[in-house]
Amino acid sequence: MHNSRILIVFLWTASSFLVAQSIPDSTAKDTKSDDSLRQHYSAAQNAQAAGNSGQAAVEYKAFLAELLQHLANRRAQSGDVSKAEGFLKQALPLQPHDVSLRLDYAEACRALGDLENAQGAAETAVREEPRNARAHFVLGRILLRRNENERATQQLELAVAGDSTFEHGYWLGVAYLRRKTPDRAATIFSEMLTGLGDTPAIHMEFGRAYAEAGYPEQAILEFKKTLALDDKFPGAHYSLGAANLVGLADAAFPEAAEEFRKELKNHPNDVLSLYQLGYIALSQHQLKEAEQYLSRTATLDPRNPDVYLSLGQVYAETERRTEAETALRKSIALTQDFSRNHYQVQRAHYLLGRLLLQTGRLKEAKDELQVADELLKQSVAANQGQNVPSQGIPGKDPQLHSEQEQSGASVLTSAPTGTSSVDGNPDAGKMQKDPDPEAVRQIETYERKVSPAIADSYNNLAVILARDDQFSEAVSFFQLAASWNPNLEAIDYNLGRAALAANQYDQAIVPLTRYLRSHPDDSSIRSALGAALFDLKRYPETVAILKSLESELVASPQVDYIYSAALIKTGATNAGVARLQNLENVMPKFVDLHVALADGYASVGDHSNAIRELRLALALNPADADAQRRLASESAAR
Repeated sequence: MHNSRILIVFLWTASSFLVAQSIPDSTAKDTKSDDSLRQHYSAAQNAQAAGNSGQAAVEYKAFLAELLQHLANRRAQSGDVSKAEGFLKQALPLQPHDVSLRLDYAEACRALGDLENAQGAAETAVREEPRNARAHFVLGRILLRRNENERATQQLELAVAGDSTFEHGYWLGVAYLRRKTPDRAATIFSEMLTGLGDTPAIHMEFGRAYAEAGYPEQAILEFKKTLALDDKFPGAHYSLGAANLVGLADAAFPEAAEEFRKELKNHPNDVLSLYQLGYIALSQHQLKEAEQYLSRTATLDPRNPDVYLSLGQVYAETERRTEAETALRKSIALTQDFSRNHYQVQRAHYLLGRLLLQTGRLKEAKDELQVADELLKQSVAANQGQNVPSQGIPGKDPQLHSEQEQSGASVLTSAPTGTSSVDGNPDAGKMQKDPDPEAVRQIETYERKVSPAIADSYNNLAVILARDDQFSEAVSFFQLAASWNPNLEAIDYNLGRAALAANQYDQAIVPLTRYLRSHPDDSSIRSALGAALFDLKRYPETVAILKSLESELVASPQVDYIYSAALIKTGATNAGVARLQNLENVMPKFVDLHVALADGYASVGDHSNAIRELRLALALNPADADAQRRLASESAAR
């Protein structure tokens, strides 16, 4: 039945949506040091007050997009890229041609591994601004992640031609390494060295690029140059040791261990060196020493699943099965992406399964071993034709934006949280760091501070859309306003009414129900909520909502029909039929009324009257297939 929808629209006009109470200007001033936010916000309110809704909408969108981008940057800098991506995704529809905003979104998607959306956003930016060096750079990095190395090189060359920054040159060199043209990469790096100076930091970056691309010999040379310039440069001794392991594997254990110990002498809490020393000791079956290093690593880096995998092995080999099970389960629980470190979690499941077999828990053991077997198949399929490297190299990602990317270390070792790893992918290797609690507190305080202005802007923007009969778009903006400030004045009223006008009845129920709790005497909202519930076939709730209006409904025949039909649906047949019989004189040409009466009569076995009502309905709408079917059924029943 469709007439109930007409009833709801009939109840409303667009003119009575409520504008939120203006946020004091001092609140808007505090949103950012840059005056542009305050200017956009004030301009929007002034234009709206002057009746210039078009200009007000432009300014509200500019204010929201700029502020959301600012919030995204703060979240990204704290390591919360997922939250940043959400803010950017919210901002993009407001300023779809803002290339800087779109590129921030592309980079957030890349960091989260959503390469399809990342590439789409970057390609759009390149089309809109073909001379934008950053757009080519961002697209090039994404293409590298997708192993489209030739296309990536082309984009990165354009980035360097447009703006020869360290970032652009570094990643162009990485692209050449990915294409197995190390001489071209060396040329790029040499030019960068001439332009930027011979520093330990730049040699660290070059070494990292070589190591991650599978050129350990060149990496070793670069790390040695770093140490020649600064023997205490953070990560340099570790990187040299790790690069030796890449090239020589187990044979390099003594030399690598010495470098790791030098790193710890300079930086006692370096978790990478601690972990590597623990791994080497475990490999050499020096279990007491391995446990000491790994336990300290776990204390410093408690969210690294690889540390607990190695600890689980130590505990298992020293017959501490309970501790081994705890460590292995923790490793599994902390592994959010099974493909991380070339499906290293497969070994945790396998070891756990073996452990459970030893303790007689056969069903659990079978389950774990089955998971291990499936992960092994996935790992083989994923790594076919690839050289799986064996050692993590630390390093600072030279891009300007924070990332959340999974570590790519292999079976030999793993890079703990916040470090890079060699996996043949120059863009892999960074896990999201646990944000500093104090930094998170400050960010959340700031977001609470600006949320009233954001909610106010979304609400007023939605009101402008609703008054232009753009109800679906208005619903989305009202919902965003409510998400930023659930206590915003009139938000439930506005959202509920816009959802009704857009025929989105399921979206109207919750806000209108909340509104009625504080405005129980608002009969128009009560009627609309009852109609929405009826359309959704929630008949008992329809009756409950409209019952208090029962005596007044004679003045509202359309709502009276809804209430009466709902009574029949809930078993109060006599009361419903009686009310519909009275309404039949008022609305004799309302098809749904005759069908509802037929329902009532049929439910008490009065087939003759049911047939009569169905024939009246078909006379008004001969194409009603449902009424035709039911008429045939009633005729047969009689």
